[in-house]
Amino acid sequence: MQRFRERHVLALIIWIGLALIAMFTLPNISQLVRDKGAVTLPANVESQVANKIQKKAAGGKSVRTLILVFNNKHGKLTTDQTAAVNDTATAIRNDSSLHTTSVTSPGDNAAAQKQLTSDDKTTQMVMVTLPNKYKVRTQTNKLLNKMNTPGLRTYVTGNDILNEDFSTVTEKGLQKTEIIAAIFIFIVLIIVFRSLLIPIISLLTVGLSYLLSLNIVMNLADKFNFPISNFTQVFLVVVLFGIGTDYNILLYDRFKEEIKNGQAAVAAAKTARHHAGRTILYSGSSVLIGFTALSLAKFSFYRSGVAVAVGVAILLLVLLTFNMFFMATLGERLFWPSKNLSAHDRSFLWNFLSKFTLSHTFVMVGILVIAAIPLLFVGNHPLNFNNADELPDSVQSKAGYNVIQAHYPAGMSGPSTLYIENKKPLNNQKDLAELDDLTGYLKSEPGVKSVTSVTRPSGSKINQLYLKSQLGKLVSGLNQANYGLKKVQKGLKSANQKLANANTSQSTAQVQKLADGAKSLQSGAQQLSQGVSSYTAGVGQLSSGSAQLSSGAGSLTSGVGRLQSGSQRVTAGIRQLQRKTARLTAIQRSAGTLAAGSSSVSAGLGQLRSQATPFASGLNRLNQGSSQLQQKSASLNSGARQVASGSAQVNTGVQELNTKMKQLQAQTQQLEQGLTSATTALGQIDNGTNTVNNYLKQMRKSYLGNTFYMPADTIKSPTFTPSLDAFMSKNRKISSLTIVLNSDPSTTQSANRIRTISSDVKARLKNTDLKNATVAIGGQSSQTADLQKTANGDFLRTVAIMLIGIGLALMIVTRSLVQALTIIGTLIVTYFGSLQVTRWLSGYLMARDMLTWNTPFFSFIMLIALGVDYSIFLMMRYRDDASAIPDVRRRILHSATIIGTVVISAAIILGGTFAALIPSNVLTLIQVATTVIVGLIILAITLPIIMSAMIKWTYPYVTDKMYQKKLEEDERQHPTRRSKHSDS
Repeated sequence: MQRFRERHVLALIIWIGLALIAMFTLPNISQLVRDKGAVTLPANVESQVANKIQKKAAGGKSVRTLILVFNNKHGKLTTDQTAAVNDTATAIRNDSSLHTTSVTSPGDNAAAQKQLTSDDKTTQMVMVTLPNKYKVRTQTNKLLNKMNTPGLRTYVTGNDILNEDFSTVTEKGLQKTEIIAAIFIFIVLIIVFRSLLIPIISLLTVGLSYLLSLNIVMNLADKFNFPISNFTQVFLVVVLFGIGTDYNILLYDRFKEEIKNGQAAVAAAKTARHHAGRTILYSGSSVLIGFTALSLAKFSFYRSGVAVAVGVAILLLVLLTFNMFFMATLGERLFWPSKNLSAHDRSFLWNFLSKFTLSHTFVMVGILVIAAIPLLFVGNHPLNFNNADELPDSVQSKAGYNVIQAHYPAGMSGPSTLYIENKKPLNNQKDLAELDDLTGYLKSEPGVKSVTSVTRPSGSKINQLYLKSQLGKLVSGLNQANYGLKKVQKGLKSANQKLANANTSQSTAQVQKLADGAKSLQSGAQQLSQGVSSYTAGVGQLSSGSAQLSSGAGSLTSGVGRLQSGSQRVTAGIRQLQRKTARLTAIQRSAGTLAAGSSSVSAGLGQLRSQATPFASGLNRLNQGSSQLQQKSASLNSGARQVASGSAQVNTGVQELNTKMKQLQAQTQQLEQGLTSATTALGQIDNGTNTVNNYLKQMRKSYLGNTFYMPADTIKSPTFTPSLDAFMSKNRKISSLTIVLNSDPSTTQSANRIRTISSDVKARLKNTDLKNATVAIGGQSSQTADLQKTANGDFLRTVAIMLIGIGLALMIVTRSLVQALTIIGTLIVTYFGSLQVTRWLSGYLMARDMLTWNTPFFSFIMLIALGVDYSIFLMMRYRDDASAIPDVRRRILHSATIIGTVVISAAIILGGTFAALIPSNVLTLIQVATTVIVGLIILAITLPIIMSAMIKWTYPYVTDKMYQKKLEEDERQHPTRRSKHSDS
């Protein structure tokens, strides 16, 4: 049982059992890192507030946006290729397996065409919004399969897939690092110890520590949201394998020294753990304190460094227990096949540097100061917050990102979105005007390429929605109205003139005459009717008389004939009498006269007879006509009565006309007055409209012409609804504005611009109806701004906590405030110097002038936490030699000479372990590795100089009085010890 206990077999069984448990309980690290390893910002920063508002706008769904890139490297996209892009967008939109929320392609509308097609016409983008609950890798692969277009290069990029690819690259880099580090450590340990078992056992103990700590960290992350990052596993590897090997070297070296001094394996192992273990505990405790201090950081990404503290704690337990089994069991065989058990050779470099510093202190310190000046005073350099730069160009998402950068404005790869959340709907005239005004204001901000919003969906003003256009139409309408008014005014003047010229008084008099005539007409018609009645009665009498006349005419004709015949006989008798009385002159004269008279009578009767026949004929006709008249007399009487009746109606109408005419005359006079007044009023209206027109023209030309105004009907119109749907939530209480910058969205320049824009927007809305609205900017630039602020602010806080913790640990270890402050100062100067050298090397060798944003942080914690080990190694040796070498100067020289080999070996191993990060192709890991390696080189050179100068200046006397009494007593008991140490 004692042998079982002395050989530490129980420790072996326990650690093997824990290792088996760890292997079977290890969660899916890759998926866990993807799910919980992303950089997470505090919930109260602006970009995270914007994400919450975006989620509300999407109906509570978490979504991601992927960018589909189609590029023709040989020239402009052809018509067929453009059609193929649109067909692809349609196919993606209709693919139910993708669960797309929205798909925006260049073929959707003119605004999308303008935004998504590059200026050189060689590239088009399609924006696809998908649910965040599905794996981005699966979504990307499906999209890539659908995007395959002959003659075009196709890519899927976006923040989420870039982060996914970064995790993949980091994971592959870790695999390379593990293999390279193991091979490197194996080779170095073989060289240092000239043994095959030492490297195997060392890697076994460190590997066990790594397995157990990884299991604990990942299970804590899985069950209790312990902070992890993409770099957690990587830094666990390099730190544990680095310092674990260093501690093993220290432990094995002391064990070898005790074996050489003749101790048995069990005793030598116990002694080695007592002395070297104390140094390991002191050093490990400083590292542990340094990484544990990160738990006080507010930034979860910085807190993920606590995982290393877990690993260091496990490492210390494993090294100081598991190693005991191999040392106690194997003993001298641990160093097989080497037969040389001598301790490490003395370090000639550290011996020279310490000795020269002690004799030429000011010269050596001056050289260090001169060398440090260009490293410390080179100004402040911006950091690179672009995660895409972490990826090699061969990764498809990075290639797509590069195409966007080459063919579009730099900001198109990650537009920013300004969200405005109001308590009331924003789809009203006043709020839309405020949003449009804000859109124009943002467009005028320096560094802004374009701004799209609900009132400017294409990024340009819609002229019809501004007073300048609206007033232009109004002015045009007024001009037409003025023209019409003038025509009306002219017409009224003409009508008025005609009315004036119409002489309605004369017309009224004429109508009066007409009325009088109508009266006479009615009277005459009545007389006519009476006359017709008399006439018809006369016609009857005429008909009867004409019949009698006709009958008398015949008698007349016959009588005339007889009378003529009698007259002729009388004439003949008279002629005879005349001839008989020729002698009787007087009787002859009277007979002559009588004969003449009788001849005349006879002639007259002849004429009368000749006329009597026509007269008789005429009387016959008269008789016939009178008969016809008598037959028509009834109709004539009826017509006469109608004429009388009609004339009465005419009279009545004419009298009414006369009355109306008199009224019309009065109304016409009023109309003339009204037309005159209307003409005057139209003149005044014309003057007024001219004044208004001129005022509107001036207003149109003024700044008011740029005022936005949307009619209520337009807001509800089908043409405006798509814009509302695109830039507002369904309840219209959230509106978004998309901002594209001229600069890369991940740069410090863009972050500063977004920070300025956010401040300006909040100030501008302060005095508007939207003053109580929640305003936040989301997107890559906003995240970069928040990341910059959070990282920089928490970096200083974390550094202060870490330095205080390590400083207190150093004070306990060294028992000196001056030494602790000197060590801290040395580490800080080393950090700044190595960081500047890394920046130079990165620019010259990798064409990357900027360090990544997390390089300073990781470089600091690695250099400070790991670099302090070497200071502790040196000062612990210095303290252990205090009783043996009272001369402080000789003691520091001796300690530097002895421990120099250990420190340099440890630095080589730790530097080599970090060098294994370089093939990872991850920029941050490469820069951190470079910084640590440079820092280790600086420490390996400067540490003996600085500590020797510090000892000389803080101890002006040669003998350390603190140990004087003890040394005198020691000399009395061991008179030869001083001479022995003096020789050394």
